[in-house]
Amino acid sequence: MPDRNKPDNNQTTDNRPALTIDEARDAILNLIPQTTKTEMVTLLNAVGRVSVSDIHAIHDIPAFRNSAMDGYAIRHQDADNNRTFNIIGSSLAGHPFTKNLAEGEAVRVTTGASVPDNASAIVIQELVERNADVFTTSATVQENQYIRNVGDDINVEQLLIASNSQLTSADAGLLAAQGMEQTEVFAKPRVGVFSTGDELCTPPNTLQTGQIFDSNRTTIQSMLKTAGIDSIDLGICRDDPEDLQRLMKSGTDYDFLLSSGGVSVGEADYVKQVLENNGELLFWKVAMKPGKPLVSGKLTNGAFYFGLPGNPVSSMVTCLQFVIPAIHAMSGATYKPPMVLQAKCLTELKKEPGRFEFQRGNAKVEESGELTVSTTGLQDSHVLSSMSQANCFICLEQHASGAKQGTHVSIVLFDSYSAL
Repeated sequence: MPDRNKPDNNQTTDNRPALTIDEARDAILNLIPQTTKTEMVTLLNAVGRVSVSDIHAIHDIPAFRNSAMDGYAIRHQDADNNRTFNIIGSSLAGHPFTKNLAEGEAVRVTTGASVPDNASAIVIQELVERNADVFTTSATVQENQYIRNVGDDINVEQLLIASNSQLTSADAGLLAAQGMEQTEVFAKPRVGVFSTGDELCTPPNTLQTGQIFDSNRTTIQSMLKTAGIDSIDLGICRDDPEDLQRLMKSGTDYDFLLSSGGVSVGEADYVKQVLENNGELLFWKVAMKPGKPLVSGKLTNGAFYFGLPGNPVSSMVTCLQFVIPAIHAMSGATYKPPMVLQAKCLTELKKEPGRFEFQRGNAKVEESGELTVSTTGLQDSHVLSSMSQANCFICLEQHASGAKQGTHVSIVLFDSYSAL
């Protein structure tokens, strides 16, 4: 969600002010080049990918005049003087009636079936009384009623999909309706993901005292997958600058390297230092909660690097706000902010001024039709269950001090994001 406030005045340890969310995202997106690599993919594999060029229609849709309802095709002028019609045949989907109608004649038609060339109206079946091959009607008949004309939906050469559009299921269907089997899209960036920390453990190993199971790699890679992004699991990096440098040097194999943990100012937090030794640091502080420490930069071998916070909710929020838009930008997509809604807050929300805050909430529509939201409870950045139990972010502005019960707050439904 856009942060419309001014930068926080708090200075980082390298004397840089913490950036607002918009400033941080813009700085990243301005740095990311769009790939020039393209490939042809089937329509089933095109959803979520980005179109290379404008795609124009090569066929009219509908390609022939057809009925919008089940009923009878007639010449509309015949209904002015004649309420009884002789049924001379039928037109079914895929089995058209190819003759013209004479005065007082009708053809039985089903929805989507071709309409005889000189038929000019459809009388729906609910408004006729049929006896054998004759029907009568008292309905008012107007020219072109219930007839879909050639090109009503799409005309030849009409722009169907603009270049740099992220393709949807409806887009795939639109292209299929044009008889297309493949389309050209930008190639996917290569993404590597790893976690940092001596405390991390993975199954089937047994936890020792002081250890935790690594959930961040699973969470981040799942988010990437949901957003249509492929990634490679690079495992766990120990709290060792040499091990971290080895992984950063593997950036020649990737367009993006993502890590979690080791980005703060603790004794074993080496990510910022090693990045600066092996590339360029863009920024490492954002005026947001959760997710203030975020290492962002570019390695000398060409890969873009994101060091996400170690706390699971922080890593999810920063991945959502910055990493996924960056990867999509390289794929050719234009960043589109999620839809922001207003909801009545059912619980008091506490917040310290100074950072934009994404609190986790549950939104629902009451019987009255009003949209309401309530907190999921404890909002600490290590509480992964606060994301699992939520269906939206409650978005509190940087200089706000929470929200009172009964007031309206801004929310973004998780359904607005491609990754959640």
